[in-house]
Amino acid sequence: MSLEIDKPTATKVLNNSLKRCSKEPVTTCPIKDTIDFVLSGKNCLTYRYIMFTALVAKAVNNNIDILSLQAKDQSVGAYDPRSLATEVIFPFQKNMLGNILDGANADPLVNKPARFERLRKNNPVASGDPKIALNLLCDNLIKIKDSSEAEKCIDYIVSYLLAEKASRKASRTEIESNAKSKPLFEVHQFLDDLLKQGFGGAALVIATSAIYKLIFDDGSYEIKPHPVNQSGSSKRQFSDIDVYRNGNPFLGTELKDKPFSSSDIEHAAETAFRVGSPSLLFVAGRQSSFASQPPTYYEETKKKYAEKGMYVGVTSIDSLIDTAFSCHMPTTPADMMNTCIATAESIGAIEAMIWIYTQLSE
Repeated sequence: MSLEIDKPTATKVLNNSLKRCSKEPVTTCPIKDTIDFVLSGKNCLTYRYIMFTALVAKAVNNNIDILSLQAKDQSVGAYDPRSLATEVIFPFQKNMLGNILDGANADPLVNKPARFERLRKNNPVASGDPKIALNLLCDNLIKIKDSSEAEKCIDYIVSYLLAEKASRKASRTEIESNAKSKPLFEVHQFLDDLLKQGFGGAALVIATSAIYKLIFDDGSYEIKPHPVNQSGSSKRQFSDIDVYRNGNPFLGTELKDKPFSSSDIEHAAETAFRVGSPSLLFVAGRQSSFASQPPTYYEETKKKYAEKGMYVGVTSIDSLIDTAFSCHMPTTPADMMNTCIATAESIGAIEAMIWIYTQLSE
């Protein structure tokens, strides 16, 4: 039988840590080097939540197996980290730490690294930082023997995240100031450089959202970008970027930064059609094969949905940018820059966010 983690006690542990660290930041802990790497490593988001959740669980109950990832784990100290992360860790970082870890997915341990029964070095994992993070956690979490040591690690993590929150706030202020002085062509160059980075498709979401900010600017539109590779994560979501007008679906936007087929277009069109969207725009990124595909490739799908009363458009991100800049000259480039920042934050694109901060700060 798995062990129970009392959620109110876990919340109290975190709130007490926040009070302590707000007064006097903690600069070290028993596994400082491991925490530093996991918090700063590229593509290590799920491992951050795994680490934070495990330490909070240990602080609440000495008997838990700190490497356990599932209640069904055969370990004597097995527990349910996923519910703890969803009900306690995620809300704490979002509401008390300014969403500094990532607010894109309220169920952070749903992702593959956390779906195994326990942390093991032979769990399948991407090479690079994620692999290093997994090995470090396997080697060093087990060094935390009791709740006292766990609380020291929690204090260090909270102090680290508070400092990051303050740094990000200062950077945001500087960036907003710098963005106001950016001329039009520098904004265009910024989007071009962003798209070159890719960021696993996040750059395409961010750039398209910025263009939509330019096009749909009369106050009656609401633009809702969604995290990359989490299609349907919201019950109301009907595309990668949903555009509403006066509260009603107005435009679905499907984004593909990799080769796609006509069936991909049809699937996106059908999803948008079912919610009553009058149109769908399929935007091809630079890593797609759009440039080599003739219009006949998707003409059948366009015709099919035209007969149903929904328009389906297909374009490339570069054509979309050129059209928008030509027909909707930005009078306030800062708004587009700020949209890039806000979108990166809302979809949890941490690497893209850091890149944007760095570029605009310079």
